[in-house]
Amino acid sequence: MASPPSEQVDDPRPGLLHDTEFLKLWVGQSLSQIGAQVTFLAVPLAAVLVLHASAAEMGVLSALVRLPMVGFLLFGVLVDRVRKRPVLIWTDIGRAAVLLLIPLLYFADMLTMAVIYVVVFVLGVLSVLFQVAYRTYIPHLVAREHLADGNSKLQMSESVAQALGPGLVGGLIKVVSAPVLILIDVVTYLVSAVACWLIRTPEAKPAPDDDVRSVYKAVWEGYQWVMRQPLVRPLAIGTAFYSFFIMGAMQSIFVLYLLKGGPDLDAAWVGVITATGGAGAILGAGLAIRATKRLGIGPTLLWSTVIGNCALFLVPLAVRPVWLAVAMLAVSQFVVWACNQIFIVNNLTLIQSVTPMPMIGRILATIFSLGLIPAPLGALGAGLLGEWLGLRAAIFIAIVFGALVPILALARSPIPKLKEIPEPVS
Repeated sequence: MASPPSEQVDDPRPGLLHDTEFLKLWVGQSLSQIGAQVTFLAVPLAAVLVLHASAAEMGVLSALVRLPMVGFLLFGVLVDRVRKRPVLIWTDIGRAAVLLLIPLLYFADMLTMAVIYVVVFVLGVLSVLFQVAYRTYIPHLVAREHLADGNSKLQMSESVAQALGPGLVGGLIKVVSAPVLILIDVVTYLVSAVACWLIRTPEAKPAPDDDVRSVYKAVWEGYQWVMRQPLVRPLAIGTAFYSFFIMGAMQSIFVLYLLKGGPDLDAAWVGVITATGGAGAILGAGLAIRATKRLGIGPTLLWSTVIGNCALFLVPLAVRPVWLAVAMLAVSQFVVWACNQIFIVNNLTLIQSVTPMPMIGRILATIFSLGLIPAPLGALGAGLLGEWLGLRAAIFIAIVFGALVPILALARSPIPKLKEIPEPVS
């Protein structure tokens, strides 16, 4: 894989707001993220409110969403061997096409859980491929000294989307059925594809390598590299536990818990609570660089993890009356997502900075896969555990492991003492 063009690295431009090529990616992704947040909430709402899914069915649904994450490692190797921009374009188009099936079949009165299972699985495959290509493409499009700024702006877009997307769902769910809301995401994926197509920054084609054995060798080399690096290994371990227990297990039953298994809220409150998390995420993305400059990248990673993960415990503790449950859940979501965005910006910047350019795809894929590949089992297990012990108990158990282990992994590593962004290592 070729390094970014030298003129891009040495370009004295004042910032990314003057970089038209980055702005194309940023605008496209900003709109796409809004649509993705609509789908993130509209699909489980469609399953619960339209198809009356049980806890076990919601566990299966969440497991199928995460099952494509098994492909992270192979996709990482693939992305390292091809140009990234065409991958972004075609995965956006593919996601728009497959999502269109849900509203179409709903209008035809043919929508079933089986259809949703197939759609979310295919959508997951395309989204995994997109995520690997997207994070790997940024160091090719943005100079190293602008990586933190680029990651911050892109995370800000995700944060704004997290506030606007659920807010749209919460505002429209009483007048528009959940499957119909998915049309918003279809349109935004197509807009994102056009925006990526308009990018004209040259990207050198990596040297071809069709040897199947070298694919498995590359996967193994990426895993070994991650496990050898004292600055990357604890981040990978923490991400693994958080992804498996929080993003996999807890999130798979979170909507059902809010509606039927805990505080028993109205569907409109689900959108409000999720949108509150989006507001926190906006604040976190905006504070990420400031926190890093003030505290250093290592302390910022540690304390954003400590504060955000501890706020998760408010979720299983939320009880009626409605105002109290909504307040506890809203505070939890606000703090969790504010800290998440601060962590993500610094996490990505650190990994992208220390990783050799030819290995970025497989390294990012390795880190994601450590937690996300087992996530379908976590989602399925959470659904079954929810039916056995109750949804509140299942969420509490997931939080104990998913919140505390990452804190310990970072606290016992060299990361808290790291003040400056380090150079690439071999």
